[in-house]
Amino acid sequence: MILPNAVRAAIFDMDGTLLDTERLYLRAISDACSAMRLEADDGFFLQMLGTPWSNCYALMERRFGGGFVRGRFDGLFEDRFGALTRDGIPVKPGVRELLAHLQSRSTPMAVATSTSGEVARRQLERAGLLNYFAAQVTADMVKEAKPAPETFLKAAEELAVAPQYCLALEDSPAGVQSAVGSGAMTIMIPDLAPATAAERSLCVAVVRTMHDVLDYLIAAEAASPV
Repeated sequence: MILPNAVRAAIFDMDGTLLDTERLYLRAISDACSAMRLEADDGFFLQMLGTPWSNCYALMERRFGGGFVRGRFDGLFEDRFGALTRDGIPVKPGVRELLAHLQSRSTPMAVATSTSGEVARRQLERAGLLNYFAAQVTADMVKEAKPAPETFLKAAEELAVAPQYCLALEDSPAGVQSAVGSGAMTIMIPDLAPATAAERSLCVAVVRTMHDVLDYLIAAEAASPV
């Protein structure tokens, strides 16, 4: 892994990147649909990764037609997701260590997520991560959600760092397109779906966990300590 520029800021996706919640969201969505007797395979639900709720609703409305009743779905989903996260919001491996390291280097950090602001702040706070971030750019702050680059561009603007000096960390295809489109140095840490050849060609690197990102940054800093 070789980054083309020095890292002056870091921008993180939230679900599936910082938080191990994508699998819980998809399970809750699938279970809610099943309770409404609306069935689909895993491939259908995987299309929702990294996209805003408006996209998820549109996919289900097209797939299930009149059988999909949003009000009933929302209640079933909230109940199921609440049960799955009753004991806390799980954090992805290596996240706490990487955030602590970047904080020790006074590297400003932001979250760039397709989740709404209220939900994002609540989830980050429950996970004990909220105070690491100088900014959170959420679905209700942008006109064009991922895969458009606006979310990452706004995050870079909030941090007052040019995108090409921002390290962007993402897990989903839509997120990778957004980050790369912004001009940020993008590393993919795949979550539920493996990286495709196209995604590998777009990213600076594709790694297994945040531990790999931390190891690289420490090695790079040792080689160029100034």
